[in-house]
Amino acid sequence: MSGAESYIKEQLAAEIQRLSAANVQLVNDKMETEKIKVNLEVDRVRLFGEKNSLVVKREELRIEIAALNAAGSSNALVCSHQDPLLNQRRDKFKAKRTPPFDGIKENF
Repeated sequence: MSGAESYIKEQLAAEIQRLSAANVQLVNDKMETEKIKVNLEVDRVRLFGEKNSLVVKREELRIEIAALNAAGSSNALVCSHQDPLLNQRRDKFKAKRTPPFDGIKENF
């Protein structure tokens, strides 16, 4: 019987070693998960701060637009705040075409 007991002890020792290794891996995974949770919480707080600042800016812009609209013609005032180079960039990419009937006019 001592042979059978020894075999069972070896199996138990191997099982204990396997379970110990699995436990160490689970502890490592748990610590990694906790680090990720902390980082996510920091990111969440930062993003809420950015969102709040954007909401404040939006409200300020709405107030400014309302004031501009109340002051007079909204199109002229709002256009004056736009980048003047923007229209030049747009024109730069437009294809320059001659009118299709130019040649006919010259012939007649």
